[in-house]
Amino acid sequence: MLTAAQRVRAVVDAITDGTTARPEQLQSLSAEAVLEIERDQQAPMADAYREFLSLIGGGAGRFMRGEDVYYSRALGLGEAARELLEENDSPFRFDPTDRVFTMHQGYQFEFMRGTGPDPEVWSYSEGMNGDVPVRSHASFTDWLRATAEAEMPVWKRHTATVREEINADGSITEYW
Repeated sequence: MLTAAQRVRAVVDAITDGTTARPEQLQSLSAEAVLEIERDQQAPMADAYREFLSLIGGGAGRFMRGEDVYYSRALGLGEAARELLEENDSPFRFDPTDRVFTMHQGYQFEFMRGTGPDPEVWSYSEGMNGDVPVRSHASFTDWLRATAEAEMPVWKRHTATVREEINADGSITEYW
């Protein structure tokens, strides 16, 4: 049985396929940056999430491009999620152990619920499910693996139809 950290590393290895991400595009975070994210919300930080931040918390090529999941956009997600719930008159209230870790375009977010090395993930999407979150994955690493499995084939198809140039800073310019 793999630990939570080992499961995170396995997903990072999988997304480093040369298309979704290349090894030089994996941006780890310093211990100070991880601590800054930890202190941003009151909930405890799970081992799996800490490993994710340590390995790719600064970005990972195309993986989760456009999501507010990487540093520094991960700061303030808890407050942004509370504001979204309030705007939608949601009856839902966070537990002290809930940690928001990603938001998509200001209308949906995901958070870990509970304690332990690899807590379950709940999802909220504006206007869905009576404007309350629902449990979506049994663990953070299940969510991470499912996200990778959904994105990797999309990027493989995408790169077959788009010409790319790698810039001096490692970023990618796409020509349609």
